[in-house]
Amino acid sequence: MTDSNFDETRASVIQDIIQLTREKYVYPEIGEKIASQIESKLKDGEYNEIADESELALQLTSDLRSISNDQHWSLIYDPKGAADQVDPEHEADEDRLARYLEIARKTNYGFERVERLKGNIGYLDLRRLEPSEYGGETAVAAMNFLSNCDALIIDLRLNHGGYPSMVQLITSYLYDPTPRHINTFYYRPTDDTQQFWTFPHIPGKRRPDIPVYVLISKITGSGAEEFAYNLRHMERATLIGETTAGFAHPVTKEVVQRDFDLRVPYGRPINPVTGSNWEGIGVEPHIAVPAEDALKTAHLKAIEHLAEICKDENDRNYLTWVGEIIESEYSPIVLDEADLSRCAGDYGKRRFFIQDGDLIYSHQELPASLKLIPMTETRFRLDEDIKFDFILEGDGTVSAVKITYRDGRPELIAKRTG
Repeated sequence: MTDSNFDETRASVIQDIIQLTREKYVYPEIGEKIASQIESKLKDGEYNEIADESELALQLTSDLRSISNDQHWSLIYDPKGAADQVDPEHEADEDRLARYLEIARKTNYGFERVERLKGNIGYLDLRRLEPSEYGGETAVAAMNFLSNCDALIIDLRLNHGGYPSMVQLITSYLYDPTPRHINTFYYRPTDDTQQFWTFPHIPGKRRPDIPVYVLISKITGSGAEEFAYNLRHMERATLIGETTAGFAHPVTKEVVQRDFDLRVPYGRPINPVTGSNWEGIGVEPHIAVPAEDALKTAHLKAIEHLAEICKDENDRNYLTWVGEIIESEYSPIVLDEADLSRCAGDYGKRRFFIQDGDLIYSHQELPASLKLIPMTETRFRLDEDIKFDFILEGDGTVSAVKITYRDGRPELIAKRTG
């Protein structure tokens, strides 16, 4: 491309962006401000030194964001793919939609991991919120897998966003059948609004009664922020982690001069509780911890809460025991042989010995020896079923072991001497 050709392209790209900003940006008065300032820069020759398309895209993205204080703006030079980018909720081209859906399928529509954690706590690692018309079956399967759990953790720490229809579907599983207004979106180009309510009918079991914990981070964005923001202000979930990115405005895609992909913030959410949204400020957690500690914190909080409301003493003791196990698993310790050697020895029919740096448990009536997992210097466990507390005397020697079984039944056995 010659310099003169690029000069012409550069001016055309900028003029198109000015027009689109005036027509589609969510706030008309700010859109006019953005367009006027970019127009002035163009007239004053401030873009004349830009030598190629990629640099132009970077500069215009910077200008659009800085003038509007809206980080949803982006302009990308993509001559091979600009026209192939697809918005699955608004794109009619079957070939492009098929390519998008194949990518979504290979990422399981954002459902990265569904798991039952210790203490019967459900865990959903959700990386993307795809439209429910495509990812709905996967969402239903995930929520039904978790339907028998006593608490639910939804992990959005690596979720950059998605579509309100999936937020609507998942939220519906957390409420009874009475429809609840969860959000409204205003769209500038058409000057209309769209409300989202929980569904009166969903496939499977609802869990309006269980505690919900939502994990967030500083990179949690857009639709994932909507999900967290809605549940926070509906007082349905406890948010744990870091304040989110602050990207509230939905965007629409525009192809500019065939080779540029422009994302224009064209709408805004209006929460029915606050009358506002999280644009530029993010969603604050109830419990602020580094993102890497959020899962541990939520898991322990869930167990603690279930133990507090539990009416059966045996179940409450078990939950307390599970909490200790969880704490040790998230913060594992390694003991040296000097620590282990104090515990080694014979205790009635039981024997503890060191092998390959681990404390091993054997019983005369058991066919195999079993490795114990350290929880502290003197406490060990065998899976979730048995814990061993070695009793230290004042001189640092071990005199006995207290064995506690899952049902809370204790047994104290003296260490054999001599």
